[in-house]
Amino acid sequence: MRPTLLLRDEHRSCTFHVRERAGVWEVTRDHVFHGDYLSRAPAVRSACSAARSFEAAGGRARVLVAPGDQQINHQDVTSRS
Repeated sequence: MRPTLLLRDEHRSCTFHVRERAGVWEVTRDHVFHGDYLSRAPAVRSACSAARSFEAAGGRARVLVAPGDQQINHQDVTSRS
């Protein structure tokens, strides 16, 4: 029997936030540090990539970007966007 990655029910969804703080773009997942970036574009790409990976494991993710925590379609943002 092959092992599979199953997410626990309470962890089947998450939210990635992309915000600027003191000139550094910070990415968090459910308010836990995920990464720092020197500009907005790489931060957004990283958050979107992580969200797609989370969904590939069976979860649901959303990406909110400052200002205003606007939700973006993370499926459309690629490493070349």
